[in-house]
Amino acid sequence: MKKNGKFIEFICQKCKTKEKIPTEIVEMLDASDSIGVDTDYPPRFNCEKCPGKMVPIYYISVHGKIHEYKEK
Repeated sequence: MKKNGKFIEFICQKCKTKEKIPTEIVEMLDASDSIGVDTDYPPRFNCEKCPGKMVPIYYISVHGKIHEYKEK
């Protein structure tokens, strides 16, 4: 299984802007959000360029679940 690197690349689902976020930040938020939260969804951030949501392009959660972005 491929492991997360130093950064997780996120993409805005609306405007397709990409941003790299440090893995330790993503994993910290993932672990703190997992209490009483549906772990089927990856960590998400608000896009700074538009009102869209940014999701990871490829991320292995702290629980071992693989999240992979695919165009709809």
